[in-house]
Amino acid sequence: MTPPIDYAKTWAQATAMIPNLYKGTIFEVLYNSWRDERTMDEIGWYGWLIDYWMEGGIMRDYFDHKLTTKAHWDRLRAPELWTYGELQWDYNNCETDAPITEISYDEVCDPAVTAECKPKVIISAERLMDNSTGYEENRKIAMLLNETVGVQDFLTNETSWDCIYDMLIKDNPYGEAPGDSDEYIDYRNREGILDRKHHVSTRHLTKMVKQLSRLITKYSSYDPETEIDWINNPQAQFLVELFTEHQAEIQEELDNTSVEQNWAHPPKTNWVIFPKCGPNVETGRRVWDYDYSDWLGEEEGYSGLVYDMTFPEEPILSPSSVI
Repeated sequence: MTPPIDYAKTWAQATAMIPNLYKGTIFEVLYNSWRDERTMDEIGWYGWLIDYWMEGGIMRDYFDHKLTTKAHWDRLRAPELWTYGELQWDYNNCETDAPITEISYDEVCDPAVTAECKPKVIISAERLMDNSTGYEENRKIAMLLNETVGVQDFLTNETSWDCIYDMLIKDNPYGEAPGDSDEYIDYRNREGILDRKHHVSTRHLTKMVKQLSRLITKYSSYDPETEIDWINNPQAQFLVELFTEHQAEIQEELDNTSVEQNWAHPPKTNWVIFPKCGPNVETGRRVWDYDYSDWLGEEEGYSGLVYDMTFPEEPILSPSSVI
């Protein structure tokens, strides 16, 4: 039986570290532990979050991006209460081998309640900090604020928008606080930035490339499942532009990374086990990674990586499952 989790202790440890977030040097041994435990999922959550906002709150599984039910969605929103196996789409929808076709929305984004769960504007932080593209990104922010009730009446005149950019970014290469703004923090003024670059596995890089490939494919075409025409959506096309740039950068890093910079990602205590049920007993998958074959073709399939995992004969259930 999985030992019970001391949530109070875990929360206390997490909140104690918040003041040091993004500051100082990261201890290698602690980072490596987090990296091998969380990075694969974080790559997945990246795409899941983008899909959530672009599609206006449609409920999907963050493992496979399939449409899912509210019951499964609620589990995904509280992953600390379940094993990875119990979060699997197949396990939670084991009554059918067929995909769910009915679109459901997160209640806070239900079109019957609100039409505001889609991005009004998308900006690139990298382009904002680049003097050659920063003015355009800066004006995107200003134009949105200029249309926002409660803000527009207090916004400075358009002729000064570029001047503000110059003061904060272009003419301020070291990110120094302007005037008496002591609380102003610019990442360019942080110490130890070079110390934060750490090794990742080629498996991580591979999954990043394929996740971006999935997003590029999705937002470059018409989606028959949701009937959304992403081709004629300016926000989606800007995302595709950014994804393409990021994919090329990560692919270059992957191409220049030794194949030996690769290690196993064996199941941890809170991952196991991946139970099967219903029609999926024989066909259900037992890996915790994304399946990209629907978007990238059968040969691309899974991105990394757990073909050789071994599992206990009996399921290990989470504390919340034990009766």
